[in-house]
Amino acid sequence: MNKITKEVLSHENFYFRALLAGDPFHSGHREIIEYLSKNFDIVVVVPTNIKYYKNYKGRDRAMFSFTERFDRIREKCQDLKNVKVSDIERDIPEGWRFYDTLKFIINTFGDKNEFYIAIGSDSLINFKTWYKWQEILEISKLVVFTRPGYTKDLPKDLQYEIVQMNNGASSTQIRKELIDYMENQR
Repeated sequence: MNKITKEVLSHENFYFRALLAGDPFHSGHREIIEYLSKNFDIVVVVPTNIKYYKNYKGRDRAMFSFTERFDRIREKCQDLKNVKVSDIERDIPEGWRFYDTLKFIINTFGDKNEFYIAIGSDSLINFKTWYKWQEILEISKLVVFTRPGYTKDLPKDLQYEIVQMNNGASSTQIRKELIDYMENQR
């Protein structure tokens, strides 16, 4: 496991892709995007439309539509001039995976750039279950943002940079609290 270094942050010609489920988008996401915008030339934020949501009380769908999440992220990041919010996953075909999005971005921006992927430490724990995870590591680099409670069991056999974050906001926890609240209002 590596610490993020000045050398990693000083490249001039590369793009950074942050995959955000953002359901709901919260202060922790904004903090990560703000950090990236200060350390990278261009940050491409792609709200995901891939259906991976964790089932809670029988609810296995997004709380907010892709359009609602896209609009909120764009609104909350409009002051960050080097941040681009992309809607490339708005109308993805059935079976589309993160690998497909990454390849699309590389083809769009050119393979002469370096590509980094921002994920939370909770996602890193299950990274080896991702479709074509080895190929993802061959064509991009991982930058992992820590989340409270998800730092002990990080894989030691993967290459990644780590950034310590203190924001404990969690979309999963927010969704659970909202569902519980809605159920109690009935």
